[in-house]
Amino acid sequence: MKKNLLITCALVFILSVLAIAQENIKGHGSCSLCGMRLDDSRNRMSIEYDDRTKLEMCSIHCTAAEFAAHREKTLKRLQVSDYNSNKLIDAKKAYWVIGGNKLGVMTKRAKWAFEKKEEAEQFIRDNGGQIATFDEAMKATFEDMYTGIRITHKKGTATDITMADMENLPECTYCGMSRHQYAYSRALVIYEDGTVAGTCSIHCAAVDLAVNMNKPVNSIMIADYHTRKLTDAEKAVWIIGGEKSGVMTKRAKWAFEKREEAEQFINDNGGRISTFDEVMKATFEDTYEILR
Repeated sequence: MKKNLLITCALVFILSVLAIAQENIKGHGSCSLCGMRLDDSRNRMSIEYDDRTKLEMCSIHCTAAEFAAHREKTLKRLQVSDYNSNKLIDAKKAYWVIGGNKLGVMTKRAKWAFEKKEEAEQFIRDNGGQIATFDEAMKATFEDMYTGIRITHKKGTATDITMADMENLPECTYCGMSRHQYAYSRALVIYEDGTVAGTCSIHCAAVDLAVNMNKPVNSIMIADYHTRKLTDAEKAVWIIGGEKSGVMTKRAKWAFEKREEAEQFINDNGGRISTFDEVMKATFEDTYEILR
């Protein structure tokens, strides 16, 4: 009887260990956003929202894109793998290292997390980089997003969908706002594979680009503030700031096909003329400020 009890207890213990191991294997499957295999768990992050949704991410970059795409959700827990032990730790309490000579995941400028400060400092001595807080690591991640997107951007010409984009895509892909109502700020992202995303603003367009950062972009179209006509976002004359409230952001970004109209807008409302690159960098910076 005693022998049978010991065997039963042993079996229960083994099954419990196997169940835990199986749960860990599930967590190391593939990234919930980009689908990348999580074979190297040193970059892995785990997200849990208050609606009990749980996601496994390959990196802080896909984590940031997920947050941008679902900013309406409330985060319950965020964990990251310790670079040395692979153990999941509190991402907000971790010691982060930005940069260095180790190749990052989904970005050129790497971000690694450590549970112990001394181990982060040893990593810097061996590989370079600088120590940072979680907030600094997330800010750097959003700053780096546009750099990564530019690498996959292949210039092309717009398709016929631009002629009837609001009829074909009446609501913003992310926030659901009416693109008819925000015709003066709407954007259209056309990917090389033919897929199209219609958004209410350059900010929601940036979210789509972040979520699909491995997809080559054919063209990005933006509405002229006055005429509502879509124009090439890279060729447009942009204005950042001013008194008019922006769409999905505090710091407004407006596009104009003609420079004289942009200058008149500044005379009436303030702001400054900017390039497309400056606008996109500002957009990703502002996206993180909204999430904080």
